[in-house]
Amino acid sequence: MITMNHSTTILLIGDEPNILKTLRHNLAGRGYEVSLALDDIETYQMTQKSHFDLYVLILDFNSSNVDGLSICGNLRELSQSPIIVLSSVGSDDVKIKALDLGADDYLIMPFSMEEFLARVRSALRRWLAYKTGHVTQNNLILVGSLLIDKDARQISINGENIRLTPTEYDIVLYLANRIGKVVTHRELLRAVWGAQYGDEREYLRVFISQIRKKIEFDPLKPRYVITEPGVGYRFMSDSYS
Repeated sequence: MITMNHSTTILLIGDEPNILKTLRHNLAGRGYEVSLALDDIETYQMTQKSHFDLYVLILDFNSSNVDGLSICGNLRELSQSPIIVLSSVGSDDVKIKALDLGADDYLIMPFSMEEFLARVRSALRRWLAYKTGHVTQNNLILVGSLLIDKDARQISINGENIRLTPTEYDIVLYLANRIGKVVTHRELLRAVWGAQYGDEREYLRVFISQIRKKIEFDPLKPRYVITEPGVGYRFMSDSYS
């Protein structure tokens, strides 16, 4: 079991003082080391200076000169760490844009503090598992030309390493461990994000699309991650029978 302590670092990003104060108080009270960035410039400067285990981005800025979605995209370019987006906007379009730009989770305000903290724990659990992986022998999955080194948490195709985020990797590994089996949306969401998830199918649509762009020769004609309409996904390859 992976434990989290004072060395687990979180960067809160936003310009709403009351929300920042509440979130910081609750996170710090649970042992996390919390820093604040009030705009895109501070976010960039702090990310350049320090590595954070988690970013919590309040998407809605009071200043029209700061674009929360741009910050999300830039963060994903700079770091593999998970990003939780908080917003008062609940439209699917904005949510999908945030996920497509690299967010791992999207929580609509207002929300309960317990729900927020549960999502923080879920994101950090995936990230810390990614950081603490150790290489051992004979813990490989070979499917067609795709090789998964489970303990190194690395995927390669024809010997070339594929750069996946921790969330993308967890999706591929869960499906590959069940090769040929249909995995429902609810099962996959709960396995990767946590038990409190199950209805966020838009998460899977975005992440599966991103994964296919990285591991499929033709993302429109996938060989590995196959959609089972209305049900879920199946992991297969031409070599599987």
